[in-house]
Amino acid sequence: MDIWSKIFWQVGTVLAVIVLIVALVALSNAEDGRLTVESLEHLSGTFTALYNTLIIVIYPWLALGVFIFIRFIRRLMRG
Repeated sequence: MDIWSKIFWQVGTVLAVIVLIVALVALSNAEDGRLTVESLEHLSGTFTALYNTLIIVIYPWLALGVFIFIRFIRRLMRG
């Protein structure tokens, strides 16, 4: 596995952990077993800031994934 693949998988793992933590935080705010917009309203600023921060990482990560995929297809076509 080359350096680009390692970076892709490690960043993907970190992003997955962040999404899991955000989901757990959102679900911990459920009232009587129901998750409503009103129960998450106080977290809107935090979630928006997190989104604006992660978007800086997600777009290059997706571009790296496309690069790795194109490289894979090229190597597959060469035989």
